[in-house]
Amino acid sequence: MGITSLRVKNYIFVKDLEIEFHPGLNIITGETGAGKSLIIGSLNLALGERVDWSLLPEKKVEIVLTLKPPEESKKILEELGIETDKELIIRRVLEPAQKKSRSYINSVQVPAGFLKEFTSPLVELHGQHSHQILLDPRTHVDFLDDYGELMELREEVKEIFLKVKTLQEELHALKKEADEVREKEEFLRYKLNELKKAELKKGEEQEIEERVRVLSNFEKLEASIKEVLDELYEGEETVYDKLSRSLHTLEEGEKIDPRLKAEREVIASLLTEIEELWRSLLEYKKGLYYDPVELESLRNRLTFLNQLKAKYRKTIEELVDEIDVIENTLNEIESFDERIEQKEKELKEAEKKLYEKASLLSEKRKKVKKSLENQISGELHTLGMEKARFEIITNKREIDEKGMDDVEFYISTNPGEPPKPLNKIVSGGELSRVMLAIKTVLSEVDKVPTLVFDEADAGIGGKIAEIVGKKMKKISRRRQLIVITHLPQIAIFGDRHFVVKKIMDK
Repeated sequence: MGITSLRVKNYIFVKDLEIEFHPGLNIITGETGAGKSLIIGSLNLALGERVDWSLLPEKKVEIVLTLKPPEESKKILEELGIETDKELIIRRVLEPAQKKSRSYINSVQVPAGFLKEFTSPLVELHGQHSHQILLDPRTHVDFLDDYGELMELREEVKEIFLKVKTLQEELHALKKEADEVREKEEFLRYKLNELKKAELKKGEEQEIEERVRVLSNFEKLEASIKEVLDELYEGEETVYDKLSRSLHTLEEGEKIDPRLKAEREVIASLLTEIEELWRSLLEYKKGLYYDPVELESLRNRLTFLNQLKAKYRKTIEELVDEIDVIENTLNEIESFDERIEQKEKELKEAEKKLYEKASLLSEKRKKVKKSLENQISGELHTLGMEKARFEIITNKREIDEKGMDDVEFYISTNPGEPPKPLNKIVSGGELSRVMLAIKTVLSEVDKVPTLVFDEADAGIGGKIAEIVGKKMKKISRRRQLIVITHLPQIAIFGDRHFVVKKIMDK
C-alpha cells in the first residue's frame, strides 16, 4: 500500500516530472527555491486540495497519482461502480484560463470534494506549518483516541449524541406545534360547532338555487307547460291530431305501395313519443306548486351559506371537507400530551445511553493516557529533549460527539518546571520533535498508509537530526514516508533519494 508514482505536467515551472516512490522511506533534497515544495503542492492537488489559480500559468495542468489502495478503499469505489484492480489512478486536470478543474479516479470523473474525502485516509501530509495543529487543544483528543484505538467507541458516542440532538429537536418542534395548535383550539372548536350546526352538504347550494329559480318563476313555468300540453294533445287541432290523420293517410298509401311502410312506422313512433311526453309534462304540471314560505326559507338559507363563504373565504364544498380536517386536528391536540410524553421517554433513554457510552470512553482514555504520556516522553528524550516531561490533562465537560472529556497536551522542557500547554512554551523545533514523537508512537496503530513530511528538520541539526532520521526509518517499516529535508543526517536513511534542481531554459 502507498503511493507508487507521481506525474506532473505544466505545474507552475514544472514542465514534465515523473517520480516513482519506494514503499519505505523516500527522501527529497535540494537547494532552497529548487522546487521541492512544488512536489508537495502537486501532491496536494492530486489529493483534492483547493486550487489557487493565481499561482498557475495559462497552460493546462495535469497531475497523475498512482497508489496501491487498501481493501477498504476498493470497496468504497466498487460501491460507486468504479472498477479497481491492483492500482488506483487519480488524475487531476486544471485549466487556468477557464478556471476549470476536473478530477478522475480510474478514468471516472468525481467531484474534488469527494476526492479529498476519499484520499484523506490514504495520505497524511505534514507541511511546514502543519505541526501547528498541535497548538490547537481541540485536536489532542484525536491523538489520544488514535493511540488507544478508541475511534470505534467514539463513533458509537457520536451516533448516540446525534440521535439525542435529533430527539431534542423533534421534542422542541412537537412542543412548539402543540402550543401553536392549542392557541387555535378554542377557535377551532367554535368553527367546528358552527359548521356542524349549519348541516352543510356538498351540492346543496346548487340545489337551492335551482329550487328558488323554479318557485320564483312558478306562474311563467305553469303557463309554459299548459301551452305545450295544449299544442301537443289537449287543445283543438293538436300536433297529435294532425299526426294521427297523417298516419291514417300513409296506412292507405302503404296498401297501394308497401315501400311507405318505413315512413308510416316513423309517424306511429312519433305518436307514441308524444303520448309519453304528454304524460311526463302532465306529471310535472301536477307537481308544480307555489309556496311563499318555502321560497323565503330557501332564500334565507342561501343568504346564510353566502355569509359562511364570505366569513371563511371558502366554498361550501371546502367547508364540508374542513369539518374532517378540524376534527382530526382536535384529535391530535388531545394526543399531543401522549406524544410529547413518549418523545421525552425516548430522549431520556438516549441520554442515559449517551452518558453510559461517554463514561466508558472516558474511563478507557484514563487507562491509555498514562501509557501515551510515558511513550511520548521517552521518544522526546531520544530526540534530544532529555528533561522533557509530557503530560495529558483531561477535564470533564458537557458531552458532545467526542465524549465528555477536554483533552490537552502539556509539556515541561526543563527540570522543576511545571508542565504548561504546548502553545505556551514550545518552540518551532521542539514542536516538530513533539509531532515526530507522537507519529512514532502512533505508527503502530495508525492506519494511514503514507505520511508526507515537508521540512521535517526545522530547528534541528547534528546528533538530533540523526536521531530524527532513525525515527523516520523506524516509522517507514510500517508506513510509506515521503520526506523533504536539507539534512544529510536524515537523508542517509532513505530507501530512495530524489534530488531536486532548478534548470532554467536559455
